[in-house]
Amino acid sequence: MRKIVIALSVMMLVVLTGCGKLDLVIHDDGSGKGKFSVDLSGMISADELKEELEKEITNANADAGKEVIRLDSFKEKDGKVDATVSFDSLTALSGGEDSLLATVADMKRLYPERINELVEAPGDIEKIADKPVVYLNLDDDMEITVTVPGNILYATGGTAAEGKPRTLQLASDEAVIVYEPSANRSWMVWIGVLLAVIIAAYIIYRKGRFRNAASGTKGGSAPNA
Repeated sequence: MRKIVIALSVMMLVVLTGCGKLDLVIHDDGSGKGKFSVDLSGMISADELKEELEKEITNANADAGKEVIRLDSFKEKDGKVDATVSFDSLTALSGGEDSLLATVADMKRLYPERINELVEAPGDIEKIADKPVVYLNLDDDMEITVTVPGNILYATGGTAAEGKPRTLQLASDEAVIVYEPSANRSWMVWIGVLLAVIIAAYIIYRKGRFRNAASGTKGGSAPNA
């Protein structure tokens, strides 16, 4: 399978260092970040690791025909490296092959066998058909956690982290995560804008600007000659 992406970055880190940790955070719109922590153990220098990581990211973007992943930070201290990559679309990372954000209904059409593993009764799938689902095929040689933008409803390939209903601790190289999306807060944004307008209007009014504009020039019209 074609593993452009985080998968490539993860694999490179594993090959070069032999151990590491990845915390993958996915946002509502499918964008997200991958935070790597790696113990170099004297096997390779930080500069060499950064060079290889940048090379793999460049190759991933070239394969995709656009920028799908970028290196945001790279820090080394006492033989340990912390690096962060970000992406705008989980699906674009691998063209939907190894990383995908879709609905359960779409996932059912693409990978029915994986969706069927989520629930005991096939009919239950219809009840969650419109829920968002994350599919990942990553290298499982690292310790990997995946945090989705909502409480996990069903998942395969790992177990929910204790006290973290949105985070899955991966136990295999494939994971399917169905979650309850965050409530639509667009109405809250509009209410916030409206309140801001009302408050601004009130302040202006208190300063007398509205009163002056409404009353016009003091003294009325010029007297007749």
